[in-house]
Amino acid sequence: MKASEHTINHLIPGFSVGTIASYLILSLPYISSESACILIIFNFLFISLTFPLDGTLARKLFMLLTGNFIGLVWNYLLSLFAYAAAYNFGRFFNTLYIILSPFVNLIWIVSFWSISLTVLANSKKKAGLKLDN
Repeated sequence: MKASEHTINHLIPGFSVGTIASYLILSLPYISSESACILIIFNFLFISLTFPLDGTLARKLFMLLTGNFIGLVWNYLLSLFAYAAAYNFGRFFNTLYIILSPFVNLIWIVSFWSISLTVLANSKKKAGLKLDN
């Protein structure tokens, strides 16, 4: 199998699972539209950057679904923190939250993406391939 066929064979199921996960996230009644938007962005960034890399499809899909779960928990806790801070500090915190929220979400996205790259690299190393020349 050629490398381009391998990439396409992983990207098609990846985008399918990402789309399904995005629709499921949008249909949850207790999730804010901001959290859904961040998770949709995460899904398509993760799929387009990680799925062309070497590694099994099952491992990539597991990492994608784990990332969605971590993102849901992160955004839920962040929104609880924002409500508590707005209640205690007033309306000023709402403006601060709107400005800083995308940057705070980048913390978990970049951290999880780097962890998933480590997991994929470890799967390649266990397969008996040497990474060093």
